[in-house]
Amino acid sequence: MTSGTVEAEVIELEATLISSSSRSAGLPLSKLLPRARLVEVSGQHACARTTTAVSCVIHVQARNELVAWVQPKDGALFPPDLASAGVDLDTFIAIHVPHDRGPFALVRAAEWLARSGAFGLTVIDLTDALPPRSSVNWQGRLQGVLRQYDGRILLLTSNAYEEPSSGPLVGLRIEPRRGPLRADRFEVRSRILKDKVGLATGLASTKPIAPTGLRGFR
Repeated sequence: MTSGTVEAEVIELEATLISSSSRSAGLPLSKLLPRARLVEVSGQHACARTTTAVSCVIHVQARNELVAWVQPKDGALFPPDLASAGVDLDTFIAIHVPHDRGPFALVRAAEWLARSGAFGLTVIDLTDALPPRSSVNWQGRLQGVLRQYDGRILLLTSNAYEEPSSGPLVGLRIEPRRGPLRADRFEVRSRILKDKVGLATGLASTKPIAPTGLRGFR
């Protein structure tokens, strides 16, 4: 990436943060998830990437659509937590990719699934690492599949908010942050870091059920 590209992304980020701060909260990402655009959910530390993605899964399943989730082997998904949150495990397909295959294998697996046209949403867990920018144009391939099948793809990454998005074809990027735990729930507030979709409003906060593993922390 050239210095000019980095500077352009930083300027875009700053402009988006300013405009987002002046917007009134609208709907959560799960109800605004655009079709045919790559959406990135990023963040570090007390972020709520998985929680936000699970909310999108539940909303898509409520429309009687199948969901696929591609992650490294032994990834973060825990079926009992998914079920307690409201995920229908019967219409949820989890694909585990061996670590030695690298992040590009995650993308290829998701691409094959999306090309079937059978899934209303495909989530790709790229929090361990992103495909190298020198590799095949992986975002271009995913974008082409989205346009062909009018699908939805959610990228989960570990990029910090001050870092650029995972690539130029990301249409929407958000950073969800988890608040204090109260009565087995915590508030999730999402900040828009990049918006080429043109959301009319900011994103509303949500109060999902906390996974069992988090309930011991206050």
